[in-house]
Amino acid sequence: MKTKLISLSSSTLGVLFLLCSFSTSCLNLGQPQGLGPTGLLYASYSLGLSERNLPKFPLKKGKACVKRYGFFFTSGNASISSAANAGGIVDIYRIEKEATNYLSLYSSLCTVVSGL
Repeated sequence: MKTKLISLSSSTLGVLFLLCSFSTSCLNLGQPQGLGPTGLLYASYSLGLSERNLPKFPLKKGKACVKRYGFFFTSGNASISSAANAGGIVDIYRIEKEATNYLSLYSSLCTVVSGL
């Protein structure tokens, strides 16, 4: 009995490679932040990282973000100090992270601080 070799074109091999990469999670085009769930098409969530007992009066908020455009360009500063400076905050009471992703073409990771 003779064994028949299967001949595949290069485009078929490319599609097969992409399917295998997606199915084994070797290729993840989701959020680059490494926090929380990732989504290929859309994701938006907020994570509370730290909180003290809140005072009775209203808190100021400051926000600082890192943004990614496409797969090649990322810019911004999402540090806690940058977010505190943006809100004019000296005494921090709460720290949160907010992440958003649209079709893996635009994504952002923001640090939100609340305080006085």
